[in-house]
Amino acid sequence: MRGPRPSLVAGFTAPAPATEAVRLPDWADPRRAPWWRRFGLWFPLLVYAVTRAVDVVYFSLMQRHQIAMTSENGIARVLYPTAAAPGYFPVTANWDGQWYHEIADLGYPVPLPTGPDGAVQQNPWAFYPVFPMLTRALMWLTRGDFYVVGSTVSLVVGAVAVVLMFRLVDDAVGRWSAITATVLVSSYVAAPVLQTSYTESCALLAVVLVLSALRSRRYGWTLAALVLLALTRNIVLAMAPAILAHGAVRWAHRDRAAFPVLQRVWVALLTAASLGLTWLWPTICGLITGEGQGYARTMAAWRVQASEIKLHTWIDYVYYDYGYGGWVVAGALVAAYAWFMLTPHAQRWGPELWGWAGAYPAYQVLVTGIGPSRIRYFLLAFPVAILLGWLADRAPWRRWRAWLLTVAGAGGVALQGWWIWNYWIILGTTGDVQFP
Repeated sequence: MRGPRPSLVAGFTAPAPATEAVRLPDWADPRRAPWWRRFGLWFPLLVYAVTRAVDVVYFSLMQRHQIAMTSENGIARVLYPTAAAPGYFPVTANWDGQWYHEIADLGYPVPLPTGPDGAVQQNPWAFYPVFPMLTRALMWLTRGDFYVVGSTVSLVVGAVAVVLMFRLVDDAVGRWSAITATVLVSSYVAAPVLQTSYTESCALLAVVLVLSALRSRRYGWTLAALVLLALTRNIVLAMAPAILAHGAVRWAHRDRAAFPVLQRVWVALLTAASLGLTWLWPTICGLITGEGQGYARTMAAWRVQASEIKLHTWIDYVYYDYGYGGWVVAGALVAAYAWFMLTPHAQRWGPELWGWAGAYPAYQVLVTGIGPSRIRYFLLAFPVAILLGWLADRAPWRRWRAWLLTVAGAGGVALQGWWIWNYWIILGTTGDVQFP
């Protein structure tokens, strides 16, 4: 007779507790080798630099076709008008960059602005503070303007995030997976946003910091990173499954690796924090403005209800554009991804990456309605790149995997030009205007 089927949790291998490292001579220790010999540093930086340099060319050439943006343009709110063909740095602050520009210059409004009917109008409280306030501080220190400082902050923070992402995936899964994640994230179609005045770079860094600290069992730093994430983007709730998976694996392996009571309390606290910190920014908004529902009323000005499940918008969109065949294909893709996440291959990632890989895409489908911004949001689902790397590493393709990755990366960079032209550059104010 067959024995009982092993549980999902038992399929994970808990990371070994940290031990005192053996000191190696400088020439043998990659941590003390010259930077140009540290693959985990120079490789992600090189890939990131090359892809961002190509996007500099895209932005610089395509901005020549952008129209002048005035306060009365009919498609975007503009507090800082720009001339036609405004140049590289101003064009990187298109769309929501205007809101971050206002926050960096003026801060958040008190009291909340209201219209003649008493309803709260669209205002900066809808935008989380880490990126604009960091930019504000650096503008004060450097006396630079928002266009240059904001874009540069995103570029540099994105570089740090990619390096730390490489290290996280390398430690958790292996070198090939880290290479794949770095190339595919840097060449992702919406990756140009990493050099614009948007929050994606800060959000990617915060996500990587949470997962890295959690994996290394530095729970105090995990809590700090969760707070950072909660003040960067409204996605901290999606961290709860990763923390729960981490705790479940440690509990299942407690007979082989100690899981002290204090650390169990920490994991429970982190789980609660990932839930409770969802209301951190709304609470701050309420306390400062004196309006307890200020954040909810602000979001209502965009016709957004945070508590509404948005799954139906995706279902309706797929049917509207692709019919029943679209439902079949979408359902097959979801089922295939769910199947893979339950296989031993995915469990090799460790509970932290595994939990985020499953929770974040689900969170986006359930909490955010369909729209072009979802292309940009998917940048943070970087563990999906590990799956693609695993496919390329199967026996039929392994000898070609480097070439396949190169072609995929080149194709992604080519599509970045398409994304910038169609979603970022503002070519007119009529017709079907898309936005990033």
